[in-house]
Amino acid sequence: MSPRIAADDAAITAWLDGAVNFERSGAFAGIRLERIARALAALPTPPAPCTVAGTKGKGSTVRLIEAALLAQGVPVLAFTSPHVRSVRERWRWDGVPIDVTSLADACDAVAALEERLGEALTWFERTFAIACLLARARTGTHFLVEVGLGGRLDCANALDAQVAVLTHLSHDHRDILGPTLEHIAREKLAVARAGRPLLIAPQTPAGAAAIRAVLAAPGAPTPAVRWIDPPSAPFALALPGAHQQDNAATALAAAATVHPGLDVAAARRAMATATLAARCQLVVRAGRRLVVDGAHNRESIAATLATAAGLLRPGWRLIIALAADKELAEIAEAIPADLAVTRCGYSSPRARCEPDWLPAQRAWPWHDSIAAALAAQPAEADVCVTGSLYLAGETLALLGEERLDG
Repeated sequence: MSPRIAADDAAITAWLDGAVNFERSGAFAGIRLERIARALAALPTPPAPCTVAGTKGKGSTVRLIEAALLAQGVPVLAFTSPHVRSVRERWRWDGVPIDVTSLADACDAVAALEERLGEALTWFERTFAIACLLARARTGTHFLVEVGLGGRLDCANALDAQVAVLTHLSHDHRDILGPTLEHIAREKLAVARAGRPLLIAPQTPAGAAAIRAVLAAPGAPTPAVRWIDPPSAPFALALPGAHQQDNAATALAAAATVHPGLDVAAARRAMATATLAARCQLVVRAGRRLVVDGAHNRESIAATLATAAGLLRPGWRLIIALAADKELAEIAEAIPADLAVTRCGYSSPRARCEPDWLPAQRAWPWHDSIAAALAAQPAEADVCVTGSLYLAGETLALLGEERLDG
């Protein structure tokens, strides 16, 4: 029998890191559902989740659903990825990252399960199995799950969703999910179940057309579809950015579907105070204002820059770092030609290296780290830092920002 995992962050991280990690390697073609399905069959059955898929806005939407449900006085376990500062952010009990003792106990249970099955789970499968155990631990828990990549082959799809939510659809991971929006929609809509609610956030015309084509195809899932309209009156939100309005409308509809009889006024008040690390997070240090965000495609970069323009003073500058699989040409289209841009590296094997940017982007200065990139900016200039959420985590650590809320 394996020794117990110590109740400290380093020991938990070391145990997780002993597993194959597709999230860090980017070898997503190796993802399969059979192994996690066998593991879940040997565990107590968790509550049917509210599963949130999509290209953009998944983490924010889960956070807003969570806030709305907590305002009803019901227990909530939210599972999201990736984390920004601490791995414990991936599991939130009632809006707070999981405590280290409860997490260590769940890790022990999953390690014991692997021994019984004679089969090692991957890094992400371990985290998902932990989430299922935690969600099962308290009676009446609402279980919220953010889909990591796609949907069809994500661990979340090993469970039958009580409610499926599709956030904004756009291009990302086309090397894995397929070349068109219709291919991407097909992968993400696989989390929906026949006869069960599917809530679809406001979409671009192209995104809506792709979703309708998939739903109309022979053999497609036949969920109870509800298209969410953009809000007619703006939500009061602590999460910055006009793009959060559609997320809020979608989240409120999802919370009301998950929890019939939802007190909408209480839900909206709670949503108004919900925050999430590295979602256009404003940090002020030594008179400088910084917006720290994770954005990984053209649409999300455009939304980030629009938000930054409203939060930062004129003359602000952009620092960007991206994973190697992100679509540079499309992302560059969202960056104004007159914006001062600096590229940098971050600590991940998936990080894009200096020579691997497009020729036109190599005119932007390069630094190996966010610390060097920030130090190179004029002292009086505000800065937007965006791209990988791993870069956002390194930035917040460098700034001494300790908040762990998502």
